Amino acid sequence: MKNLLIIQHTIFAVTKMGEKIGKILIISDVHAKIPEMTDFFHMMNEKEDIDFAVHLGDFWSGRNFNPELKTQVKNEWHDLTYFEKFPFPLFHIRGNEDLTQPDDWWNFPKMHLMKDQEPFLLNGWKVLPIDYQYRGEETDNKARHPEFSEKDGFDMIFSHRPAYGLLDDTLHFKTHQKLSKTGSPMIRDYYDRICPPLMLFGHFHYSNFMQTDCGLIVCIDKLIRVGGKNHDELRYSYALLDPFDQSLQVVWKNNLFLKYSILEQKILIANKLDSRNLYKPSHRLFRRKNKEISEEQYEEEDFDLEAENVD
Repeated sequence: MKNLLIIQHTIFAVTKMGEKIGKILIISDVHAKIPEMTDFFHMMNEKEDIDFAVHLGDFWSGRNFNPELKTQVKNEWHDLTYFEKFPFPLFHIRGNEDLTQPDDWWNFPKMHLMKDQEPFLLNGWKVLPIDYQYRGEETDNKARHPEFSEKDGFDMIFSHRPAYGLLDDTLHFKTHQKLSKTGSPMIRDYYDRICPPLMLFGHFHYSNFMQTDCGLIVCIDKLIRVGGKNHDELRYSYALLDPFDQSLQVVWKNNLFLKYSILEQKILIANKLDSRNLYKPSHRLFRRKNKEISEEQYEEEDFDLEAENVD
């Protein structure tokens, strides 16, 4: 892990003081399922030592499968008193479903909005949080801090969308037609210049990963899906960052998907959990550091399939 450097920008720091530093839970695309998310938080808090959670966007609203209607419906959340029930603080970046919520909706004793494109220290890790920007707009092409570089010692990028050209092929959620190069040029500019050991994003409602010369890029599926014959099974997708052994563990629909050593930049476990090999990317700009992981098995692309009805 890179040494943290002092830079001439305000750095917001959050560290659990006086106790053993615990894990960081990373989730995405809750889509207004706040009670279900809170139940998940309490379940995780019973079996893991978690200090904080991070949400990668699309918190207040979004499409979810309705088993009774057998179709996608859009849910919204407006109860600002509910967040007192969280067992640990939750930190946010804005997704495309979060852009209209005022700032005072985000800041409570157990819920906080990280400032867009400003350094943030989370249990000693230096993070660059990046909010969703609309495609084609100036903010999606121009970084707020073009002076940031690898020398600034960023450990991670948290974003809702991917970087341009990096795990950014997907399928249209209605037509399932392939969409290529949907990522953000601004995020790609940051990625190339600061070269973080980890980048995590959501938005695509799928889990996937790739390695680059900098480190690991991971797409996190939406937190909650329903499955089973009667649509009564909750299937969770999330990641856990462990500061003790400097590892990342990714769970996809209740199954271990990936375990990665940040220090060694090495994949320890990788399980193929989806057989939909609709197309494979070609990332020729980057070499694979873990040669034993075959491209055919582990470089399936992320599909924007809200497919809870067929899980």
